[in-house]
Amino acid sequence: MSLRKVVLSASPDSGSKCIVVASSFHTITHTVALWQPGMKSWHVCDGLPIVGPKDFAFYQGKLYVLLRFIPRLYAFELKEDDRGVVVSRVEHCGIEPLHEHRVQDPGLLSCNIVVWRGNLLLIIRRYDTTDRFGPKRALHQVEVFALDFSTNPCGLTEIHSFDGDSIFVDSCGCNSFPAGLYDGVEGDLVYFVDQYSKYEYEGDCFNPSYDTFVYNVRNGTTRPFAVKLSPHNFGAPRGKLDVPLWLLTSK
Repeated sequence: MSLRKVVLSASPDSGSKCIVVASSFHTITHTVALWQPGMKSWHVCDGLPIVGPKDFAFYQGKLYVLLRFIPRLYAFELKEDDRGVVVSRVEHCGIEPLHEHRVQDPGLLSCNIVVWRGNLLLIIRRYDTTDRFGPKRALHQVEVFALDFSTNPCGLTEIHSFDGDSIFVDSCGCNSFPAGLYDGVEGDLVYFVDQYSKYEYEGDCFNPSYDTFVYNVRNGTTRPFAVKLSPHNFGAPRGKLDVPLWLLTSK
């Protein structure tokens, strides 16, 4: 068993009793588990319809779990008992504009969620393919929406500015931060360093593809990273470094 993703509800140094959610993978089983300081073992979330690659975000007291390639969003309500933190209720959050894409092939949509300035954002990458099992899938569009949970299904408001902030998207986790915190990071950009953004068909199986580029939320353009990524700063295994990079212009 290996951990695919780990997300904390707060910094361990914040003084609050942070909750840890982790996604692991064993053979064909994808498992979600919870833990917080004081617990002797992980609480494994069994019997939930959350099979497949996921993204997590703690938002307004709930844990949101996104199935990345469908996409399907769930809100987990958490509580504490004598075992520690557990799931008390799971609610499916319908997203009306995306319903038409539920039956598309895995890989045509790749989605992530991230908290930014009090909003939960849904980031969508759309890919074109002419062959269902073809090895080449070109990036078609990137969209960023703020989710509105006051309506049912959830409303979407498209975002065209991060007010100078930046967003980092990786298969192991997503984060937003002021661009000035790090040298060379620019505002209003999404940095994609994603090992599992889409799957490509090779031989008798699907293999993960490595999607690495920068997206400008203001003008809708993409560009490659300024620095060439290597196994030392990317983490990609050997033989998977031919990363397709697109340079698109807004329509």
